[in-house]
Amino acid sequence: MASRKIVFVKSNSFLDVLVHLGIVVALTTLIVMVLFSSVLPTTTNHGETVTVPDLTGRKVEELKRFLESRDLVFEVKDSTYSRRHRNRPGTVLLQSPEPGAKVKRFRKIYITVTPKNAPRVKMPKLIDVPFDMAERTLKNADLDLGKITYKPFLGENVIMEQFYKGKKIQPNTYIPKGSKIDLVVGDGLGEKEFKMPDLVLMPLDEAEQLLKGYELLIGNITYVYSSKRELGTVIRQNPAVFIGKKKKGVKKGGPMDDRKRTKVRAGELVDLWVVGNPAPKAKKNAGKKDEKDPLEYLDTINIRKYDEIKNYKKRKLDKDKDKKDEPKKTEGSTKKDSTK
Repeated sequence: MASRKIVFVKSNSFLDVLVHLGIVVALTTLIVMVLFSSVLPTTTNHGETVTVPDLTGRKVEELKRFLESRDLVFEVKDSTYSRRHRNRPGTVLLQSPEPGAKVKRFRKIYITVTPKNAPRVKMPKLIDVPFDMAERTLKNADLDLGKITYKPFLGENVIMEQFYKGKKIQPNTYIPKGSKIDLVVGDGLGEKEFKMPDLVLMPLDEAEQLLKGYELLIGNITYVYSSKRELGTVIRQNPAVFIGKKKKGVKKGGPMDDRKRTKVRAGELVDLWVVGNPAPKAKKNAGKKDEKDPLEYLDTINIRKYDEIKNYKKRKLDKDKDKKDEPKKTEGSTKKDSTK
C-alpha cells in the first residue's frame, strides 16, 4: 500500500506567509478575470443584443421568417377576440417584451393573437322593436348592422324582419361575433293605396274621425281668421282631393271634372286649414265699459287648440239657449207697469 506524503511549505518568517497569501490572491483574481472576459461572453452572448420589433397587426404566418432574420423566435401564448380584427384570424394583438426593448439574441417573444373562429353569440329578437333600440342591441351583442330595407308598414321605423347571410334568422340562434345582420324596417305607411277623402267644409272633429277611420294622421293645423265660415270648419287640406286646378265653370268632382284623384296610403300626414276666431277689434271708447259678449272674441292663441273651439261652441250654444228661455213681456203688463 502506497504511503501518502503531506508536503508542508515552511515559512521561516511572517513575511514569507504574507508573500504566499499575495501570490494566492493574485492567481485567484487572474482566473476570475479570464473567466468573465473570455469564457462567459462566448457562452452567454454578452454584449450582443437586438431590438424587439413591433409585431402587432402582423399575421402569424409572417412571423417565423421575419423574426429569424433578426435572431429572435416567438411563441403563441394566448388568443382573444378583437372586434377591430374580427375578419383577420391569426393577427397579433399583444406581445411581450414590448416593441423597442433590448434583448439577447434568440430571445423568445410571447404573442397574443386573434382566434381562427370568432366566439359565437345568440341572435337577439329585433322584430317589433324600434330601429334605434335594435341598433343598440346589435352593438351590445358584438354584431354589425348590415343592409336596411324599407317596406310599407304602419309602424314607422319598426323592425319587421331580420336576416343573416340572406336568410331569415330566428332569435337565440348562435352566430359568430361581428356578423352582419340585415333588417327590414317599416316606413310608417300602409301597403294599399286609396283615394284621398274630401274634408273641406267638414267640422274639425268630424274630419279628425274620418282621417282616423282611414288610418291617416293629422299633420299641421293652420287657423284662418279671415273666413266667414263657421268656427272650426275645414276650408283647405293637403294633400288635396284632386291633382291640379279645377277648370272654370266645372263642378268639383262632377262629370266634367277630368282631374285625377289623389292616391294616399295609411299612415300619411294630412295638413288642415281651419277657421279660427278673428282677433278682437280695437275699442272705440276705451273709457266706457265694453258691453260686448266676451265669448264673441276669444284669445287668438288659445283658440288654436281644438278643445278651445269645442268649449267655445258649447258656451255659445248655452248662451243662445238661455236667451230663448227668457220670458217675453206682454204689452198689457207693460202698460200696467207704466201707470203705477
